[in-house]
Formats: sequence, structure tokens, C-alpha cells
Amino acid sequence: MRKRNLPLRWEVWAVLLITLIAATLRFYRLPYLPPGLHFDEGFKGVTARTLLEGAPPQIFFESDMGEEPIALYLVAAAIGLLGQKPWVIRLPSAFAGVLTVPLAWWLGRELFRNPRSHRGGAIQPEQGPRSPGGFQGQIVGLGTALVLAILYWHLNFSRIGMEPILVPFFATLAFAALARGLNTDRWPPFALAGLALGGSLYTYKAGYFVPILAALIVAYAAVMERRFLCRHGRGLLLTALVALIVAAPIALYFVTHPANFLQRAASVALVGGESAPESPWQALGDNLPRVLRMFFLRGDANPRSNLPGRPALDPFLALLFLVGLGQALVGFRRPTSALPLIWLGVTTLPTLITEHAPHFGRAIGATPALALLCALGGWAIWQSAARLGRQWVCGVVTLLLGAGLVFSGLSTARAYFLTWGRSNDLFYAFDVGLVDMAHYIKGLPSQERLYLSPVRSDHPTLLFILGGINTKSLDGREGMVLPPDDGATTYLIITPEDETSLPFLRRYLPQGDVVFKNQDRNGETYFVAYRVPKGGAILNPEHPLSIDLEKVRLLGFDLSTDSPHRGDLLDLTLYWQALGEMKESYTVFTHLLGPYNEATGGPLWGQDDSLPLRGSYPTTRWERGEIVVDFYHIPIPPEAPAGEYEIEVGIYLLSTMERMPVLGPGGEGDRILLGRIWIEE
Repeated sequence: MRKRNLPLRWEVWAVLLITLIAATLRFYRLPYLPPGLHFDEGFKGVTARTLLEGAPPQIFFESDMGEEPIALYLVAAAIGLLGQKPWVIRLPSAFAGVLTVPLAWWLGRELFRNPRSHRGGAIQPEQGPRSPGGFQGQIVGLGTALVLAILYWHLNFSRIGMEPILVPFFATLAFAALARGLNTDRWPPFALAGLALGGSLYTYKAGYFVPILAALIVAYAAVMERRFLCRHGRGLLLTALVALIVAAPIALYFVTHPANFLQRAASVALVGGESAPESPWQALGDNLPRVLRMFFLRGDANPRSNLPGRPALDPFLALLFLVGLGQALVGFRRPTSALPLIWLGVTTLPTLITEHAPHFGRAIGATPALALLCALGGWAIWQSAARLGRQWVCGVVTLLLGAGLVFSGLSTARAYFLTWGRSNDLFYAFDVGLVDMAHYIKGLPSQERLYLSPVRSDHPTLLFILGGINTKSLDGREGMVLPPDDGATTYLIITPEDETSLPFLRRYLPQGDVVFKNQDRNGETYFVAYRVPKGGAILNPEHPLSIDLEKVRLLGFDLSTDSPHRGDLLDLTLYWQALGEMKESYTVFTHLLGPYNEATGGPLWGQDDSLPLRGSYPTTRWERGEIVVDFYHIPIPPEAPAGEYEIEVGIYLLSTMERMPVLGPGGEGDRILLGRIWIEE
């Protein structure tokens, strides 16, 4: 059965229609789904805002364990044009996801175009007098674009304000342009390929594998095709030169800042990483079946990256993929058949060699290769029907393939917008509660004093939405801060994480009350607002004191017991009051003193030195009149002899080890003796 090329106008309309499908899936309800604003998205929004406010541009952003710059600059441009809204942070990802779809068409078309119609064609899918040539390129190109447009994996990352989606964009652009250059031997496509290859280093850690992939494919073609380098050496040299020029700034940065090169990757790598397992090879062996299963059986379990557990391919696309994979394996000697195989293997390495496999974000670069193999599978099925020479058979197979793709598209839309979009998991996965908290804060009077627990006030989600609104944060599980008696105060407490603060506030600030409760999608309380009108705290320490140090006053202490046993933890609560603001961060020491201890060379038997509230409320945040209730836990060694001991406390500056002097009675120079205890056997 003779196959004629599609008219160009039909092909163009088909590409536009497929791109419209991709755009609909990626922009539909984007301001509302995903909900909330995840930490990483908030970081990009905050960083982009600083750039718009005049922060110097950077080639690499060291915050948040290191970030490549392209996504941040795109977000800055979007915010500058459309304002500071969470969905605006996601807009560059959506555009990148949409634009990758027509690039996928270009890639498939160039890989499988008719080599006899262009001078110097180097990428030849088939040889022989009946080679379908251009028709195959058109169908495979359109099929690749359509599969990528409806692929759940690619859709999901196109709607999140994170950088992984840039990897398939740059990879597809690079190899489509490279294929065009090899087919035409013209220099602009080679230069564009180099620009994309070098640019991939500015996207995401997985983008570092794109130049490696290009080198492997060129090397493979050089081995499999005689005179390949002779015919295309100049163009490939231009590609390499442009790629090196583009990559030079970030490469120079990493040479001068080697610790930042793989900081993020090292934190998750199975070999040499900060959390690397004792047996990395065993971990690698455990990862391999997980990565293989992610295509057909069980995918990423993270609700930010996937409908938890959903495989990368639905049943129909899995069938096309397997057929295409078989076709590629049979024709692996041809570079066009080997390319998607090598592409798939290289781009799945980032999840294979790191923890939490399968991780769809790290393997996102594989999505164009998946789409290409699915398109090849569809072409192989249709071609088999065409060889029978019966037009009705081709018509039936075409209808079945079309119905299968419609099924896949509807399956993706249903899985994303209905199943995943209504999932209760999204509340926590995208920090919806923190977004709600930020909007609640924005509705409070500007003069209201605010304390947050246990979330940090510099959490990017809060920072992006709150802008310049001032809040203080502490970890209420490690103590509490009671406000000065000069105005209303609101405490915002995330109750699933902090069950300590609310009972404590009701005890010491009984004049306050819960004025608002926020609930998650399961109907459980996520945070409460406890508002205290003007009025001081009611303190009742077990041992009241009033001892002044240079900048603070000790109001008293609580002790869990005065007769602990060896091996116990001695719980000590200290009540401090700030006498003024402090510009330096001081450390509190709590010591258990007894008979001479050979291990310490003195009377020290136990200690618990810490920044106030375990560092969550350093003295640089203390405000005059605040009362800081601080929990300490002094370990009593099992070998400590029974008998009488003393407890001493004080404050010192860690950088100089200089202690804050005690000014009034009740202390001894630079320490306060709280009293004696008896340690039992």
C-alpha cells in the first residue's frame, strides 16, 4: 500500500491542534490546581522577588542547597509582568511544558524524514527503494508530540513551579536541532543544538546528563556509520564549541566553588552521599526493579510528583511503548533506533543512583524518549497493517490507534483533574495550610504581635505571600515566649506538629482564647489562632527567683525531681525575661556538678547547653519585656556516684566562651546556682 506524505497544511494544523491540547491540559484551572504553594515554589518566588527588587544577578544560587538560574529568572519575569501570585510562579513551567510538545514533533520528523530528499542526510531510519521516508517522519513526529501532550508524567511537572520540566524542553530542542543539522548540513541548526546543550546545565541537576547523552549518541553514530565524522565533523564541532561557550560561565563558577557543584546531588546519592547506605551496591540493586516497574506497575509515590503509585504509562501507551521498544532493539544498529534507547537509559540514571526511587522529578528527562518510543510503536503497528495491502484493515487499525490515544488522553485528564486534584494529600503536599495561615495573618491588624509555632517565619511559602509583614517564630515543643504587656498578641500554632503550645498558653495566658481554627481536607485541625488581649502572663514557677544578669533576668525554674536516679534525664525549665534587645546570639548552659569526675577533669557530670528553645528563638530576637520559657534535659550518667549534686546555669557567647556576668544577689560572678539535688542509686 503506497503511503503519500501528508500535505504540509494538514501537518501544520495537526501540530497546532496537538499543541492546543497540550496547552489546555497545562493551563486549565492553573490558578487553582495544584492548590497552595510548596516550599520549593515559594523559594523561587521569594528569590525572584529579590531579583526584581535589585538583588545582583547570579550564575548559580547557593540557597536551598543550590539552584540553577534559568527557572528563577523566568519566574522573576513572570512576576514582574503579572504580579506576586502563587500561580504566576507556575506559569513558566506551563509554557515550557507546552513548547516542548511542538519540539517533540520536530524531533520525530527530523529523525525519520526521507534522507533522499535532503543533501547529506545522516539519520536514516530505513534504506531501500520503498522507504516511506517523509511519511514516517510526519507520523512519528505527530505521534511523539501527541503522546507527550497527554503523558501524565509530563503534564504533572508542567503545572508545578519547579525547574525539572526545563530538562525535557532543552533536551528535545537540542536533539531536534542536531537531527536537523545532520539532515541538512547547515550551520544554524548545529549552533542551536549547541545552545540548547549548554543551556541544559542551567536548568536542573538532571540536565547535566543531556550533554553526556549527546556525546554518547554522536559516538554511537560514528561507530555505526562509516564516514559519519567526515561528513558532519564541522557541524558537530560547531555544536560542541557553542555548547562550551554557553556552559563556560557556570563551569567556571563550579571550578571556583567546587563544594557547590554537586551539593544537592550528594545529599541523595547512593554512593558518596551524605545519607548513602552502608551497602550502595545493594541499594542500587534494590533501585533497579523499582525503576523498571515505574513504567508499567508502580510509579513515584510522592503526591507532588505523581498520583501516588500511578505508573508512567497507562495500559495503551504501555502497549505502544513495548512495541516501539522492540522495534528500536531490532534496529539498534541504526542511530535513529538507538537514540531513544540511549536517551531512556541515560535520563533514568538520576533516579537509579539516588534514594527514593522511582523519583519522577529526577528522571523527567526521559519523557521525550518515552513519547518517541510510543510513537514508533504506533507506527510499527500501522505499518504492519499497511503491509497486508487491504485498505479496510488500515482503516480499522487507524481507528483503534486513535481510540487508544483518546483513551489515554481522557485517562490522564481524569487522573489529574479528578482523582489527583481531589486528593486529600494535596493539602500537605503543597503547603495549603501555610497559605491559609499567611492569608489569615494578612487580615490581622498591622500592630498585632505574631508568634508562629513550630513553622519558621522565614518559610518561603509564608515569605512569598506575606511580603514585608513581620512575624516571629519559635518551636513551642521546646519552650514558649510570653509577650510584653503592651498590646494584643496572636499565636498561630500548627497543632498536628505542636501539641504543647496550646495547653501552655491556656495555662500562662488564660485571658486569651482560640479565635480561629483551620482544617485540612480530612476535617482535622491544622492550625489554631490563640489571641491574647493586652494583659500580662500569669507565672507560677515552682522555684521563683529574680536574679539579674547583664541583659536578662532569671525569674525562676521548674525541676522534674530533686531525687533522680542514675541514667535518668533531669528536666529543667528556666524562666527568662529580656531586659533589652541583644545583638548577639547567646547560649544557655545548664550543668550538673558533683564530686570530681575523671572523664571531665572536674566536677561536671552532665550538661545541656543550647541556644534558647533549641535555636528556634535566639537571643537576637528577644524583645524587651518578653518572658522566654526554656526547656532543658540534663543527662545523668549511669556511672555517676550516688550523692549530693548542684545545678548551675548561665549564659555565654559561644564565639568567645565569655559568660554574661550576674549583676545582683543570687549568683556567683558569671553563674547561678539553682540548688542541690540527691542522685539515687
